[in-house]
Amino acid sequence: GKTIVLCGPHGSGQTVKAANQLIVAVNIQACAEAVVFLEKSGVDLTAALDVLNGGLAGSTVLTRKKDNFLKRDFAPGFRIDLHHKDMGIVTDAARNVGAALPVGGVVAQLVASLRAQGDGGLDHSALLRSVERLSGSQV
Repeated sequence: GKTIVLCGPHGSGQTVKAANQLIVAVNIQACAEAVVFLEKSGVDLTAALDVLNGGLAGSTVLTRKKDNFLKRDFAPGFRIDLHHKDMGIVTDAARNVGAALPVGGVVAQLVASLRAQGDGGLDHSALLRSVERLSGSQV
């Protein structure tokens, strides 16, 4: 990148990167849960995601991953395997500084579960698959 921002002492950049990965993983998980909820409720998913993305629930994650969810296209962009590594970094770092990550910890386990089920090579939007499995939907 061309933008350089000093965020603190040595190691702060790694901490900010870990925080980014935490936010992305939790956001993808929330979107995946919303997709399954909407579909099971019989809502037009395309229309609903457009509405949600136009309001406070909108996010870069939803904008970039909406088609993955709609098409169930989990061709690797940022792989589950890499997000698993990053979630390990963030959970270890949080433990070292005494920060509780209750939602992040659950999402880290869901990412690990996807890897254990052979989905590690898929895009991290495949978190949708874990919600579908937990909801009894076809994957």
